[in-house]
Amino acid sequence: MNANKIWAIARKDIGHYFASPLGYVVLAVFFLVTGFFFSLIVEQTRSASMIPVFQNTIIVLLFITPMITMRLWSEEEKSGTAELLRTSPLTAWEIILGKYLAVCFFFLVMLGATFVYLLIMMLAGNPDMGPVLANYMGYSLSAMVFFSIGLFASTLSENQIVSAVLTYGALLILWVMGAAASSVQGPLGEVFKYLSLFEHLEDFFKGVVDLSHVFYFASLIFLSLFFSVKVLESKRS
Repeated sequence: MNANKIWAIARKDIGHYFASPLGYVVLAVFFLVTGFFFSLIVEQTRSASMIPVFQNTIIVLLFITPMITMRLWSEEEKSGTAELLRTSPLTAWEIILGKYLAVCFFFLVMLGATFVYLLIMMLAGNPDMGPVLANYMGYSLSAMVFFSIGLFASTLSENQIVSAVLTYGALLILWVMGAAASSVQGPLGEVFKYLSLFEHLEDFFKGVVDLSHVFYFASLIFLSLFFSVKVLESKRS
């Protein structure tokens, strides 16, 4: 894989985010919602903690993800540039990684708003940075899983609405899997519990970094990107 080629794809898609009104709408919504939760939580709890902010905004991210991933490949199919990419010297992995890096960069811009809230807490109080860093790690890993699934869904259809619905459906299943596990007994219940995203996210919000949870998130990211590559390769052939 060529890093320059991957960055070229990423740079093009990053430009699309900031050239589109949708990108600014998503940023505005995210900033407003996180700001609202932060002010509300600080006023009510008077505690120097980011946990309630992340616990509430992860739900917002669940709804925003389909909006920012639905066009990643579907737009290429719709505009006709997908054929150019498929016949170019770029490998499927270079294309997928470039697009994935673009959406992750856009997320970093979104996450930048929370650094302001963290700075306010540091100036006004004395937050324990260990749990805060664990909160950021869990939140970021969850977002990366969301985006990898959204990218995979985008490769499945040239219709952006279909891609968005597939993404939302897949993320919702991962989210509610824990509730399903409580109503299912035996090995199947344990499988549901393990697959539940919230079960692995909860420890990060408690300030605990468990490598088994990191492996879970990394595995989902890799599998989603791997299947995205396989879809592109099948379309090439």
